[in-house]
Amino acid sequence: WQAVWGANAAVDSVLRFERDLTVAMGESKKYSIEERNGQNIKTYSPEFSKKYHQLLQNQVERQMRIAIKMVGDFWYTAWVDAGQPDMKLLLDYKETEQEKEAENKEKQSWLQNIFNVRKEADN
Repeated sequence: WQAVWGANAAVDSVLRFERDLTVAMGESKKYSIEERNGQNIKTYSPEFSKKYHQLLQNQVERQMRIAIKMVGDFWYTAWVDAGQPDMKLLLDYKETEQEKEAENKEKQSWLQNIFNVRKEADN
């Protein structure tokens, strides 16, 4: 229960910090309009973001570092579970034409899915 309660307390404080900062700065200074990819987007203002980051005492950076370490731990565990194979063999590895073609197909498919726009009804 303590782990759950601790997580909930952290979420509560994050939300409280945002609410308190919004009250202190006002709604008009909380957001700004930025142009991204030719479109105007409503986003948190740089001033609000900086103060919020300070209130959180670098929590975002700490969480990113934790996530990076966790990914490394997963890779290390997978390597150990695989019998600790010699990775130096991969240094001289050359892809076959078939592998290159399969990778290019996968990249194209991935790009098409990213830019796939919802089709509207024709009526």
